[in-house]
Amino acid sequence: SKTDFLNLARGCQGRNLPESRRPVGVHTIASMDLEEIARYSSVVVNTIFTFCGLGVAAAGIFLLIKANELERDVELLQDLPIATTSYVIMFVGFLLAATSVIGVIGAWKKNRPMLTVYLFVILALVLIEMCIGIYLYQFDSSDTINSLVEDKWFEEGEDAQQKRIDYQDFFDCCGWNNIYDSRAAGYDTHCPRTNPDPCKQATLDWLEEFFTPVAITAIVFACLEFVSLFATLAMLCTAKEGTDEDDDWL
Repeated sequence: SKTDFLNLARGCQGRNLPESRRPVGVHTIASMDLEEIARYSSVVVNTIFTFCGLGVAAAGIFLLIKANELERDVELLQDLPIATTSYVIMFVGFLLAATSVIGVIGAWKKNRPMLTVYLFVILALVLIEMCIGIYLYQFDSSDTINSLVEDKWFEEGEDAQQKRIDYQDFFDCCGWNNIYDSRAAGYDTHCPRTNPDPCKQATLDWLEEFFTPVAITAIVFACLEFVSLFATLAMLCTAKEGTDEDDDWL
């Protein structure tokens, strides 16, 4: 029929056109739009994560300074792995910043190998940050601090007495469970402060001030990095579905 003949002619005409002038389907346009949205979202998110990573590294340096002060002045808390944890936080922060730069470059230049490396490293960072957050958060616990300090606190002798004095001076506190429990015979650790907190509570307050925010931040960053992970996956998937003539990915 005449209609079939016209449809056939249009099809042949489309095949004879140069690739740049061939009609673009609605599905292809939608895929391109989704790809561009995912690409620019990935660039913006990873730019933010670059600065966040540097912030995490700075927090690790700050905690390392605090950890060195603690290890130098408070011998009873030397079993608390604060310095080691601070080094891990610094490493994760710098790695997050470097990986985010790779993500920005890979998304901007449409480089599949860089984005593939980025995906695996970000996935590893998410798991590490979750572990760090949970690990740090558990230290702000009365049971954890008791297990590390209480038995050593109630040892007798001049050496143990000096450790208690150093502890009280550092945290500006008295006693352990209460302000009087270190004044009994055998401990003889007096405290010339007015209305002090028990040292267990003072320790928990110190950890809550310096470590709990870092723990929460690590968990929040791990959750936010899933956004970048899914944006990159969406970008790679839509790029794979794109037509060959519009594929300018490396």
